[in-house]
Amino acid sequence: MIKLTKLQIFIISITILTLICAFVISYKYVEQNSKLNLAQTFKNINLITHNKQKLSELSLQGHPNLLFFGFTHCPEVCPTTLGNLQNILEKVDKNNHKIKIIFVTLDPERDTRENLKHYLDGFGKNVIGLTGEIDEISKLAKNWNVYWEKIESEKDNYNINHTATVFMLDNNGDFAGTIAWGENESSVKLKLKKLLHY
Repeated sequence: MIKLTKLQIFIISITILTLICAFVISYKYVEQNSKLNLAQTFKNINLITHNKQKLSELSLQGHPNLLFFGFTHCPEVCPTTLGNLQNILEKVDKNNHKIKIIFVTLDPERDTRENLKHYLDGFGKNVIGLTGEIDEISKLAKNWNVYWEKIESEKDNYNINHTATVFMLDNNGDFAGTIAWGENESSVKLKLKKLLHY
C-alpha cells in the first residue's frame, strides 16, 4: 500500500477541487449560452440598421443568423471575418442567402448609419449592420458576454480591442454554437452546413 504524505494529499485535494470548479464553471457557461435567443436579447434594444430599419422591424426568424460585433475602422479582424464568412457562405449556401450576418458596431461614434452602409456594401446584401446609441449597444453586447475596450493611439484616433467570436443562431434564433477567430475553413463549413441542416 502506497503511503501519501500530507503535502501529496493536499496537492491531490486541491487538484480535484480545481477540476470540480472548472467543470461547474464550464457547465454554467454552456447552460447560460445554450439559453441565448436572438429575439430575447434584441428585446427592448433600440438600434437601427444601415438601411434605416428599426431593430424591432427586422424579421430574423425562419432562417439561421450569424451575429458578430466589431467596427468599420478595424484593421484586420472585422474585414477578414466578414470576408471569410461571405466566401464560405457562397460555397455552402448555394447563393440562396438563407444565412444572414448581423454586424453590430462597437464604435457608433464613427460608425454612423451612412458610414456603416458604405462599409457593408462591399460585403453582400445578406449582411445587416446595426448602430445606435452606445448605451443600447452596451446592453446588447452584455447580453452576449462581448468584451470590448477603446484603446487610444494618436490624437483623435483610437482602436478597439473586442471579442472576435461569431455567434451562430438557428432558425428559431436560438444559440447554436460559435465560430472562433482564425478557425479553419473546413471546420466553419461543417458548422454552417449543420446550421442549414444538410
